[in-house]
Amino acid sequence: MKKFKNKFIISKNAKKYYEKDYKKNGYTAQRRYPNEELVRFFGRNFFSIKKIKRKKIKILETGCGTCGNLWMISKEGFSTYGIDFSHEAIKLAKKFFNKEKLKAYFTVGDFRSMEYKKNFFDSVVDVFSSCILDRLNGVEYIQEVKRILKKRGIFFSYFPSKKSQMFRFKTKKMHDKDTLISLKQKSSHPRPHAMRFMTLDQYCILLSQNGFKIKYREEIMRTYFSNKEKFYFLVIEATKI
Repeated sequence: MKKFKNKFIISKNAKKYYEKDYKKNGYTAQRRYPNEELVRFFGRNFFSIKKIKRKKIKILETGCGTCGNLWMISKEGFSTYGIDFSHEAIKLAKKFFNKEKLKAYFTVGDFRSMEYKKNFFDSVVDVFSSCILDRLNGVEYIQEVKRILKKRGIFFSYFPSKKSQMFRFKTKKMHDKDTLISLKQKSSHPRPHAMRFMTLDQYCILLSQNGFKIKYREEIMRTYFSNKEKFYFLVIEATKI
């Protein structure tokens, strides 16, 4: 087992929250349909590939949950992998895939130390998942993504932006300058665990410093609570150099 330099692992609060959430709410704990920005990412990079050749393309989602994204990837014929720290989420994902007669390889594990071979995946995708890691552990995650990606493999990330009202109106309870200790206030995304936010430039610099070339970058806004809350997200895809 890899020994981490940083002690802020996926917090017990996060594990407890998601295990309880998935056990209580099942598939409704997560959106049932693919993230729209992820669909656009696949449209830009993979949907033009003939279906007969897609089985050779290995795609991993970190923080896959109950597979609201992965079922699309599997159904489109790609070799599909998912990892999540929640046993309940993976249990539900396997059950759903068996019911739909879809194929995927699921693992319960830590994003920062994944049991995959070096240069194994053609793409790794992260949809609102790695943000539960603080700054230092977030760097270890990016380095691990680089390790398991093939050369010129593509990393996709959908990540909370510092422009979000939730971060701009933050309290003094911060783990570091990017990471809120919790999101307990009334919100469309309440969480009793840490969550990290970045600027678009900050994320791009992080990736560039760790062996990636930025291929696509965008910042989008979503509204919740009848337009009362604005939540911004970073949409980034980067190629391993």
